Amino acid sequence: MSQSLQKQIPLTERGHRVFDMVRKFARGAQEIEISLISTTGEYLRFGNNELGQSQFTKNRTLSVRLSSGKKQARTTTGRLEESFIQKAVEKAVSQLKTSPEDPDYLPMLEQQSYQTVSRYHTRTVEESAETKAGYVGRAIERARDNKLLASGVLGTSVDEGLIINTSGLESHYRGTGGYFSLTMDADNGNQTGYALSTFADITELDARKVSETALERAKLNKAQTEVQPGKFDVVIDPHAWSEMLFFFIVSASAGYSPDFGTRQYKEGRSYLSGRIGEKIMGENVILEDDVYHPLQMGPPFDGEGYPKSKLTLVENGELRSLASSRISAHRYQDAKATGHELPLPNPLGETPTNLVIRGKGPTKTTEDLVEELDKGLLLTRLWYIREVEPRTKTLTGMTRDGTFLVENGEIKRPVKNLRFNQSLLELFNNIEKFTEPVRNTSFTGAAVLEPGVLAKDFNFTSVSPF
Repeated sequence: MSQSLQKQIPLTERGHRVFDMVRKFARGAQEIEISLISTTGEYLRFGNNELGQSQFTKNRTLSVRLSSGKKQARTTTGRLEESFIQKAVEKAVSQLKTSPEDPDYLPMLEQQSYQTVSRYHTRTVEESAETKAGYVGRAIERARDNKLLASGVLGTSVDEGLIINTSGLESHYRGTGGYFSLTMDADNGNQTGYALSTFADITELDARKVSETALERAKLNKAQTEVQPGKFDVVIDPHAWSEMLFFFIVSASAGYSPDFGTRQYKEGRSYLSGRIGEKIMGENVILEDDVYHPLQMGPPFDGEGYPKSKLTLVENGELRSLASSRISAHRYQDAKATGHELPLPNPLGETPTNLVIRGKGPTKTTEDLVEELDKGLLLTRLWYIREVEPRTKTLTGMTRDGTFLVENGEIKRPVKNLRFNQSLLELFNNIEKFTEPVRNTSFTGAAVLEPGVLAKDFNFTSVSPF
C-alpha cells in the first residue's frame, strides 16, 4: 500500500486535535464523545484477462455525540476541516435542545482496559503493487492457457478507529485485511468457476491455490444438465454461503434489525424471543461470538468503548445466551453487559459482530466431505439471498459458478443452477460434518468465521434460468 506510506499524522494525534475543536464548539453539552474511523484501501480490478483498474481509496468519518442531562444527539461528517467540524457540532447542539429525554441514558464510559488483539500486519501495508499485480497476472495467464477469461479483485485495506470522550475514555484499534476474489469463465459467462481467499496478513494468501481452484471448477462446469428440483444432500464450500449466514444475526423483514441481542429478545422483536434453553439447531453445532479468535477482525470494544466478552450463543444446538450492553444491564436484572452495543443512541439493540460457527468433533476438508457424499450436490457459491420467513429463518436464493452432481464420493457432472427455499434452522439441524471455519468477507460490520458442511435434505424449488 505504497501510497499510504506517505508521511501523515497518526490517527490518535489527529483525533485529539479534532476532539479539542469539537469541545470548543459544543456549547451547552455536558458530555462529549467523538468516534473517528479511517479506512484506506488499494484494489486491483481485472476482467476479460486484462488488468482494468488500480484504485486507491481513503475515507475518514467523524461522528460526534453530545449529551446534556438525559438528552443526547449524534451527527456525522466525512470532512475534517475545522469549518465542517464546526457545522457538524453546531447541528448536534441544535438537535440536543429539541431531543426528548432518553430514560435509558447512562453517563459516558470512563477509561477501560482491553485485551490485546494483534491485527495490524506491516507486510500487508507495504506489499508492492508489482507483487500484487504478479498474483493477478498469473491467474490471467492460467485462464488464457485454458481458453478461459479471468476477472476479479485483489484488495488490501487498513481499518483504524478511535473513540474519545470527556469522561477519560480513549479506545483505539488498527488492523489490516484483504481478499482475492477470482472468477474464470467461458461461453459468455455460462461456464464459470469461483474461488476466494481472505487474509489479515498478505503472507497468508495462496494466490496459486485460488487460481487453480477457480480454474478447476470452470473446466468442470461445462455443458450443464438439469436435475429435477427437490431435497438433496449437499456439500457447501466454506466460502459459498456468507450472504446466507448473515441472516442468522439480522432480520431483513424488521429493517435488518439484529436478532441476538437482549433488548430485542425481551421486547419480542427477535425470532429467538422466548427460546432461551430451547434446542434450535443440531447437537453438533456451536455458535460463538469471539472477537479474540485468531482469525477474527475488528476492535475488542463496542460502539461506546465497552470491552467485548466472548459469548457462547448456541451450544449442543441449544440457545444459551445473548449479546448485551450497559443499557440492558441497567434495564433488566438478569442481564450483564457483554460489550455488544452499537454506537449510541441505538434503537436497534445489541448485536454479535464476531460470529464463529463450528462443529463438535473432528473436522474434514471440502474434498473429504465430497468423498463422503453418497449422492447429492456440491455447492460452490450461493447468491441473491433474500429472507422469506423470519421466524424459521427461511431464505431463498440461487446457486452459481459451479453446482455439481456427486455420486459415490465423486463429482460426476455439472448441473444447471437451482433456486432454493431453505430454513437456516432446519439446515443447521441437518448438518452431519464440518470443515474448519474460515475467514470470509464481512457484511455491514459483522465478521463471520464459517465452516463448510455436509448436510441432509437441502430444499431446491426450481431450475434457475440464470
